[in-house]
Amino acid sequence: MRFAFRLALILICLSSVLAQAADSVTLTVVTDRPDALYRLREEARFRVSAWKDGQPVTTGEFDYSLTLDGGRPIRSGKGQFGAAPSEVKGKLDAPGILRLTVSFQAEGQPVTALAAAAYSPEKIRPAAREPKGFRGFWAKKKKALAAIPVDAKLIESPQHSSAEATVWKFSLANIAGSRVYGWLGVPTRPGRYPGILTVPWAGVYPTPVDWASGWAKKGYVAVGISAHDYDVDLPEERYEALDAGPLKGWPHIGRESRETSYFLRMFLSCVRAIDYIASRPEWDRKHLIVNGSSQGGGLSLVAAGLDARVTAIAANVPALCDHLGFTQGRPNGWPDLVPNGDSRIARASAYFDAANFARHIRCPAIVGVGLIDTACPATTVYAAYNSLRGPKQIVVSPLMGHSMSQEYSDLMSRWIPAQAAK
Repeated sequence: MRFAFRLALILICLSSVLAQAADSVTLTVVTDRPDALYRLREEARFRVSAWKDGQPVTTGEFDYSLTLDGGRPIRSGKGQFGAAPSEVKGKLDAPGILRLTVSFQAEGQPVTALAAAAYSPEKIRPAAREPKGFRGFWAKKKKALAAIPVDAKLIESPQHSSAEATVWKFSLANIAGSRVYGWLGVPTRPGRYPGILTVPWAGVYPTPVDWASGWAKKGYVAVGISAHDYDVDLPEERYEALDAGPLKGWPHIGRESRETSYFLRMFLSCVRAIDYIASRPEWDRKHLIVNGSSQGGGLSLVAAGLDARVTAIAANVPALCDHLGFTQGRPNGWPDLVPNGDSRIARASAYFDAANFARHIRCPAIVGVGLIDTACPATTVYAAYNSLRGPKQIVVSPLMGHSMSQEYSDLMSRWIPAQAAK
């Protein structure tokens, strides 16, 4: 889990979905429309091709399955390779993502490729309703956090500082005697600057110092935090031991209750980090942006939904969305909190569903989504995105999995400075 989500954030921009069993064999699946957007009941045509040693495969068969974004099965069957790309057709009569999975055996190994068609995705809604006690629960938890002194402990980090920015390692007091660990970067030139908080993707790993130093060099009071109650720069083997020991299966720890969920402390860590940015004399008292990918994308939504001091968010392929997707035949969002039929966990999960926080967000937002993302499926992302109530923009990458597109990266590099200048 640790490395899967770290590797998922490599910047890529794909023009086709390609699977490779060996250097000589490839399989591609694409939709007949580059944007992969369709109206309800409109037929989508998926084109399937394979190559071996640079030559098209013209004989043999492949298996295929059509599903509701990897959830409810729609149809499965077999197709034949030929001189021209083979076609698999399908459609949806309700808003959703039609996902095609194709596989065949090549040189004794299975090769699989995906493509997807989006049907009126702007109409996808969250599977779960917001609990009546949602706002009261979080107001109570924020009040309890506010009663705890921040107790900031800082250690300057000369090896990470520069002529443009000074960097510190820090920790802050959090609930239940825990701490928030992170990095702080502040421009060396005196003045007041916009704030930016980078929230972590999933895993157990050293927190990247450039989440603070990189943004500070660009003129921000910048903070990057860890998801866990452990220091940000332990030896790698220490994180491996934590991942295999006390943090094994951490996303599901305490999921039976809203009072014990592992995400309770993590969500409040975001509020505490915002508290700290707001306390810094260098902050401009106006701009506070939250940025993250995957789990960090979900936490960006959570932070803005919890704290009105957030003025803009950038949430790429957000996790933690639509935990009850399975009730609509769709997949659940990462980390698949709710086993089918477990009503107790289902009730608790609603308090940690980023789609419920999105309903309370009115600040500007950008969101990235990959239509063939199997970690944070597109329907879960749209469920949250469509709930946002402020100015918003979504960057759709039809043939991207759990990653960050170049288009989103380029937009973010322009959009965040623009938000900080308003």
